[in-house]
Amino acid sequence: MEDLARHGYCVVADALSREQCARLRERVVEQAKGEVATGQAFREPPDNQRIWMMVNKGAMFRDLVLHPLVAETMTGLLSPDYLLSSLTANIARPGGTPMYLHRDQGYIDFWTPKPVVANIAWMLDDFSDVNGGTRLVPGSHLERENRKYTLEDTIAAEGPAGAALVFDGRLFHGTGPNRTPAEERHAILSYYCRPFVRQQENFFLGLHPAVLAQERDEFLRRLGYFIWAGLGRTNVPGDKSRLAAMSDPTGPLDARGNAITC
Repeated sequence: MEDLARHGYCVVADALSREQCARLRERVVEQAKGEVATGQAFREPPDNQRIWMMVNKGAMFRDLVLHPLVAETMTGLLSPDYLLSSLTANIARPGGTPMYLHRDQGYIDFWTPKPVVANIAWMLDDFSDVNGGTRLVPGSHLERENRKYTLEDTIAAEGPAGAALVFDGRLFHGTGPNRTPAEERHAILSYYCRPFVRQQENFFLGLHPAVLAQERDEFLRRLGYFIWAGLGRTNVPGDKSRLAAMSDPTGPLDARGNAITC
């Protein structure tokens, strides 16, 4: 937390066990190939690939949302009631160009004294300067103005497979260029926000019905399926149960309680 406050990021070694890391990487690779095969792959020129809505694509990804490191760091950065904003994967392939430097909360047009969002990049391969390790501008989370940074202002986030890069949503960063001849760099990005912020992925429309039916309340709470401070309700503000689509919402009534059209 001291590193996050001073530099805007920290690297936590051994956040994932060797076995966890290997299983996650294998599943990401398989999903990426499947989306290519079905014509659904999202590519960033020339050949980097993103995978969206990972909450639908395997229980091991959903388990990552409830990893103890998430609770520890996101509670400190965003409050105990943080929400998952999106869960995605990023594959940086050889020849990939650097992503533009940006702040994850760049849609807010003013600096905030505390972060509104924060991110964790789970390193499924060793991250290095050469293979596209995320480029960071240390300390830029404390800059009140949106300065124009260049790659020369950045450093590469480096760490062994299984490490986690945690960073403040105000920090300027971007995917680095992969300059290796044949080495792919895989990561999962779990992006979080304060509970009053609109999420990047719309889980209410996009979550697979089978996942919604089977998942733990603890997980669904992080997606916003419970009322917070009166927000997100469908009717009364104090409902403590899991939110669900209303099967018979109350419409317009006359003074006697009869349904009317208006």
